[in-house]
Amino acid sequence: MKELYLVIAYDTPSDSRRAKLVRLLKGFGERRQYSVFEARLTREQWAHLKGRLEALVDKKEDILAVYFLPPEAVGRTWRVGHEGLKRLEDPDFV
Repeated sequence: MKELYLVIAYDTPSDSRRAKLVRLLKGFGERRQYSVFEARLTREQWAHLKGRLEALVDKKEDILAVYFLPPEAVGRTWRVGHEGLKRLEDPDFV
């Protein structure tokens, strides 16, 4: 099964929703910056996450963007700093 590679970014004025988004996204991906996550998901996992995001995000106040990347983009990603983070291509990720 082909996996999806995602970058998820969000912004919300609500501390409560922000905390819920962080908890939810930590269950599906790796936090890269304060409001940015990367994930490698199956289509079924994405469908589940998408439904939960749609239920959580306030469409009038929040912004959430999901960027779908081609698999080869992961290997071409350039990073500097915080070497302790898991690499997206590591097999135990999500």
